[in-house]
Amino acid sequence: MKSLIIFFMLIFAFQATIIAQQTDENTFIINEYFGVIGENHAVKKSPSLNSGIASYVNLIQTGRDNNIYIKSLQTGDNQVINQVGYKNNYEYYNFYSTEKSSLSVNQEGTLNSLQIFGENSLMKDAIINQKSDFKSVIIKNYTN
Repeated sequence: MKSLIIFFMLIFAFQATIIAQQTDENTFIINEYFGVIGENHAVKKSPSLNSGIASYVNLIQTGRDNNIYIKSLQTGDNQVINQVGYKNNYEYYNFYSTEKSSLSVNQEGTLNSLQIFGENSLMKDAIINQKSDFKSVIIKNYTN
């Protein structure tokens, strides 16, 4: 009985090692983004400050339980976000675009959601006003 338990423990440990080594098609992109050095070490690349242009984000939240999530600002991006109300949500994701954003967002109301994915020339100097309750806006920008 004891040898049977040890046998199953060894098989489980071997399978866990195989599962941990599996990769998918996104592994290369993720490793490239974080600049993976070796097997278990990653160094996140910092944006270049050689251009002398820093990113600027101005957040104004009035109310309760408002949420702002900005992922991957590029050097030189400018965003002004104003949230007035309760449980408003703003999310901005820009991973691969080289366009610099200059964006102004105004959310007023209750339980509004605005999600922006990517950046292109159409969003240059965009002003988004969302004045409502219980509404959702999703903007997906594609680049060539």
